[in-house]
Amino acid sequence: MQITIPARYRGPATSGNGGWTAGSLAQALRAAADADGPVTVRLSAPPPLDRPLDVEVTGASEPSSSACVTLRDGDAVIATATTARGWSREPVPFVEPESAAATVAGYATEQHPFPHCFVCGPARQPGDGMRLTPGPLPGGGSACVWRPADTHDGPVAEPAVWSALDCPGGWASDIVGRPMVLGTMTADVLQLPDADATHVVTGRLDDEQGRLSWTSSSLWTSTGDLLARAEAIWVHVDASVFDRILVA
Repeated sequence: MQITIPARYRGPATSGNGGWTAGSLAQALRAAADADGPVTVRLSAPPPLDRPLDVEVTGASEPSSSACVTLRDGDAVIATATTARGWSREPVPFVEPESAAATVAGYATEQHPFPHCFVCGPARQPGDGMRLTPGPLPGGGSACVWRPADTHDGPVAEPAVWSALDCPGGWASDIVGRPMVLGTMTADVLQLPDADATHVVTGRLDDEQGRLSWTSSSLWTSTGDLLARAEAIWVHVDASVFDRILVA
């Protein structure tokens, strides 16, 4: 099995968006091991674009062990996915769509560290990128609205949901002053969203220590039904040299 991350789904200029990559690997784990529930994906290196990456499955046929899916670029490990045990924090609370949409006024488009990011890059054209705008909420955290059909044709796949949960969590932190990339993400898609409906994504900064930040994010219907949630660990980097840095 192989996975190719098209350049369309980049985060930094020359590597895959963390959420899209993690969601693609989680989808591969579910297919290989018939797994449901939360999945944890750890990114170990910047995901290469536009070339096939090998997917190695271990433990899927052994009832006493957990399945693991490893994404490789030759001998280099790009990411690993395993089933997750549970959650350490509560979901990020819902906010009304009007409040989530209003945060666009505070979204830092001019100082964006990765302006061509598929999920939140302001330099992406409408219909090409998701163009999420997770701005700050008055009481802390971030929020934005998302209508999947603005970017995706047909039913919404799991990588798109992981993508939507990815950047809003990061923007709950000071991503402009301290650029960072996704290191580890645990997510659970309870229900795939309706492509033609408007949804709310909320993000929260939970902790920061040294180069690491811990965040949470949640995907909601416009009426407050929880569709998906995630917890993530981010690694602060020098955005100008990120593509030469292995993620810790």
